Amino acid sequence: MIYNKLYSRISFLLLLPILLGGCGLAKLARIQGESDLTVVESTLEGNLGTLERLSKIGNKNLIVKTARALSSYSGFIEDKMEEAEIAGDLETAEELRARAIDHYKRSEAYAFKALGKSNKTFNEARTVDLEAFEKALQKLKKKDVEPLFWAAYAMGRGISLQKDDPMQVIDLARVELMMGRVLELDETFYYGSAHLFYTVYYGDRSVSIGGDPEKAKEHIDHVDRINDGKFLMSKFYLARYYAYPKQDVKLYKQALQEVLDAPSDIYPGEEAATSLAKSRAKRWLDQADVLFDPELEEEETE
Repeated sequence: MIYNKLYSRISFLLLLPILLGGCGLAKLARIQGESDLTVVESTLEGNLGTLERLSKIGNKNLIVKTARALSSYSGFIEDKMEEAEIAGDLETAEELRARAIDHYKRSEAYAFKALGKSNKTFNEARTVDLEAFEKALQKLKKKDVEPLFWAAYAMGRGISLQKDDPMQVIDLARVELMMGRVLELDETFYYGSAHLFYTVYYGDRSVSIGGDPEKAKEHIDHVDRINDGKFLMSKFYLARYYAYPKQDVKLYKQALQEVLDAPSDIYPGEEAATSLAKSRAKRWLDQADVLFDPELEEEETE
């Protein structure tokens, strides 16, 4: 029996390079350079099951890839949820919200499983006391940034979708600690997206509970510096989490229009991120008349 299990495991490991070289997973490895969001979404969706099965062998790299794919696909679910909300289809929106939360939970679990290989504290990331959690974070190295980021991202997005649940919101402190550690270890990781977390953190809350649009803007500036201004999502965030809270309709429209007018190959090799920024910019630009008082725009044009 033990021999059979060992043989099966060895056979599976020998097959792994073949499986990873398959059509779907090979395309998944090149997904960042794909400009067609429909292709990006379908590729992610079509490979989630395979990745989750492969991750069971315990390979840290595969576990991290699974976490990233689940979070990335959840973003597409959130986009559909947002479209349903705008259309007034609240029933569909809630169904999509539940799906997105489920995918983020799975992503979070895989990311913490990967971190647990470096420090067992992360096997109980949600329940261990905050002091022990922070000490474990300080022991992480630069090589741990990828799973750390996806753990924080998945947990943060999941909390954002469950703002009415105080038991979820209380864990935002853990997310902030994790993203802070990402900045300490490698602020450039994934386009500097830890800075984008803080853009939302400060830009999506009222001043009375810690919001600060100017701090949000500082983090956007860091992202632009890291990417030489080529990462268009930073302009979307400028509109959504700086111009909108400040009710600056002129800057809001200008930033989103700049995203739409930018060439699709402004960031070679990152066409997927560019297309996603353009898609979101169009949706939010179309909502400008709903989000801003018409009198504000009249004042801007005088």
